[in-house]
Amino acid sequence: MAQNIEYAKNYQNVKVKISDGSLITGKINIMNFSRLSEYLKQSTDKFITILSEETKGAEKKTTIVNKDHIIWADTWD
Repeated sequence: MAQNIEYAKNYQNVKVKISDGSLITGKINIMNFSRLSEYLKQSTDKFITILSEETKGAEKKTTIVNKDHIIWADTWD
């Protein structure tokens, strides 16, 4: 039987630059952390999931990024 696991939802807008030069924009769930920097430093997850919004005919997409490849990350309201 499948378990229904509850987790905190605390989405923030994010822009992330990764080591290959790509820039990824979307939303990230920082869960119980109050800031993105706390999530990136203190979370034991090796990967982050960025949810992209639909823009100019492009589909919504999910991007999974290895935290070791993040050059910088920025948030806004």
